[in-house]
Amino acid sequence: MRTLLSFFFCFIISASSIYGQQFKLLRGKVSNDDLSLSGIHVVNTSRVNAVITDSEGFFEISVKIGERLKFSGIQFKTKDLLIGEAIFDSEFVTVYLEPFVNELDEVIVKPHGLSGNLSSDLASANIPKTINFDDVGIPGYKGKREEKIPSIQQMALSLALVQVDVEAVYKYVSGYYRKLKLKRKQDKEFQTMLKVIQFYGLYFFSENYNLEPEEVYDFVLGCKENTSLLLLFNQNRHDEVVKTFSGYYITYSQLDVSN
Repeated sequence: MRTLLSFFFCFIISASSIYGQQFKLLRGKVSNDDLSLSGIHVVNTSRVNAVITDSEGFFEISVKIGERLKFSGIQFKTKDLLIGEAIFDSEFVTVYLEPFVNELDEVIVKPHGLSGNLSSDLASANIPKTINFDDVGIPGYKGKREEKIPSIQQMALSLALVQVDVEAVYKYVSGYYRKLKLKRKQDKEFQTMLKVIQFYGLYFFSENYNLEPEEVYDFVLGCKENTSLLLLFNQNRHDEVVKTFSGYYITYSQLDVSN
């Protein structure tokens, strides 16, 4: 009994300290006049969660006051940013990165049979020229397209017009489309769980709930299935999310002990 009371006393103290933490999704952009700003690593070194900038240098990462961000890229000097109250309260931050210049002591240029005529040298290099969407200035989808799942109405219309797609009918009868829908739902759920874990960082779950990295996904998934976690997370109500984690941790610990 005394051990149980001690556990709950320690839990209440740790939970109260957790509740005082305020998280925020910080939006910003890295800036430089000359170099490309895409693919810059933005790492929250306090909780070890990270993102990379998009093609225009924009980023979003979760922070709280007192944490530190590190910006790094091949072409830039590493830069640290301490999250003080002013930065935390701001709607948007701009971080200027200095270019990294690697100066060589001496460079020796040796001839390689080049004529000096760019056109002829390229032609003799036997490099095949490929053309993509970017070359002609038009948009185009470069990813892998998902298989389209026809609706029951579309299938019925095809049958009525004697436009029978035998393969599509087989996939309906065999349950292929049902399994495909389930797989896509599971993939979407997995991506959502990763988004939550990335926001708070593995260190957050290890420090506050003593979870091993391989336990974090199951913990967050269980919390999502039994609480309003995603609703609170999507509404940026992060103080309530942390309370939800702490409340579910009691149930999770009892399940873990019973197993």
